[in-house]
Amino acid sequence: MRLRLRRAAASTAVLALGPLLSTPAAPVVAASVPTASVQPGHYAAIDDYIRDRMKATHTPGISYAVVGPDGPVHQRSWGTDGHGRRVTAETPFLWGSVAKPIAATSVMVLVQDGRLRLDDRVVDRLPDFRFGGPAHASRITVRHLLNQTSGIPESATLEVTDCFGAGCPRPAERIRALDSVRPIGPPGAKYAYSSANYLILTAVVEAVTGRSFADHLRQSVFAPAGMDDAIADQASARDQNLPPGHQLLWGVPTAIADGVDDHGAGYGYLGGDLHDLAAFAALQLRGGKTADGDTVLTPESVRLMREAGRLWPTGTATGYGLGWRVGGLDGPLDDAIWHTGATPGYSAMLFLVPKRDIAIVLQQNLYGLLHDEAVMQVGFGAARILAGGRAPTSTTFASPYYWTVFGATACAMALILTAVRSALLLRRPATPGSWPRRTILTVVWCVAGGLPCAALAWAVGRMSPEQLINWVPDIFISICVAAAAGAATLILRLVLEIRAARVGRSQPSTAPHTR
Repeated sequence: MRLRLRRAAASTAVLALGPLLSTPAAPVVAASVPTASVQPGHYAAIDDYIRDRMKATHTPGISYAVVGPDGPVHQRSWGTDGHGRRVTAETPFLWGSVAKPIAATSVMVLVQDGRLRLDDRVVDRLPDFRFGGPAHASRITVRHLLNQTSGIPESATLEVTDCFGAGCPRPAERIRALDSVRPIGPPGAKYAYSSANYLILTAVVEAVTGRSFADHLRQSVFAPAGMDDAIADQASARDQNLPPGHQLLWGVPTAIADGVDDHGAGYGYLGGDLHDLAAFAALQLRGGKTADGDTVLTPESVRLMREAGRLWPTGTATGYGLGWRVGGLDGPLDDAIWHTGATPGYSAMLFLVPKRDIAIVLQQNLYGLLHDEAVMQVGFGAARILAGGRAPTSTTFASPYYWTVFGATACAMALILTAVRSALLLRRPATPGSWPRRTILTVVWCVAGGLPCAALAWAVGRMSPEQLINWVPDIFISICVAAAAGAATLILRLVLEIRAARVGRSQPSTAPHTR
């Protein structure tokens, strides 16, 4: 998301004390809805677990529902949104990659209508598609995109996703950035999860329908499923008054993530309120039928979507169907059909539990790359309780995030102090000093100053500066400051060394002369 750095700058002094601050108690919204044949104590256990995880991760707001075929049977909302308002079932969130099963559903509607086939070649719909070269691109089908076996590496996601503002190209133009990307293997031979697959699908759907992907979603999925307030582009985000999501800035949740990729609904920039996400889950539990009994997905489409793909050389199951993650979890979630997702500042989860004909959906307004596991654990634990298991006894803490951000910050502060001290030394008269000691110290400080510069170059080589500021804002800011202070330290230390060396050469030698 595009970050409001002016907010961050105004609160830097507070943020630096992040770990010493506690998240204020958030108001609670408890919605009463009819319950199904599940013991009330079961729901209470889920409520308690979610609230404990919410407190542990400092998540400002959460909204979740247990869903049956007829809709929510239990729902709760806690906390505040990015505007400081109370979170309710009507509060909009972004869902990240939970968009993928929704996008896949819209593709299957086209398949059922005969307008598209799973084995259609992408190049037949997008003649300019050149990923991996013409020979490789010509073998990629719609099915390969849906089940993530096109050969696109996971790293290629950053080449084409997360674009904000009015100047962002449409999907068919963005995918040209994949032309020079090297495939990980022939189509169908290897599985690699990459949102680039679903951006290409977005372009395919737009080529087939002649309309925007957002409009196709509204007609094919949102309207029949009853997802009345779903968000699929910047216009609908404005209409629903989507609040900014939260990211940790030096340990403090801060509402700074407020952008939507206008062409990203197919892979992650899709959202809505709790009713919308629950409506999609209920549609799936009804086997693809609307509340009135009309067919959105045929039984064959539902089966295909929930069947894990297999790699053609080995027959190995990938654990990914057509838009769904299939199984792959420990019992009692071993047969779950599920997906998780995140954008900067938001995260969401959807678990279908076929054995119980029930689902759980959860959305929260906090996310960052380095505390992914800690934030996402809430959904897995809640789903486990719903499926009849016990809540996880071990809790995940966002230690990688804290080590990284405060390590980078400490490095930046140390280098700032060193640069200031070096600048003050330049104001003093030069002295030659001890040559070995002076040289060793100069080398040490030059290395210390150069390391942050190397770290910054490494990070920018993997993500653009805009993506870094979107996904890891405080860490990126700390590394930039450290790199600037390190470069200043390196230059000043070299100047001091050169000046001292000149003074040493200019002084007369006091050693006795010998013949």
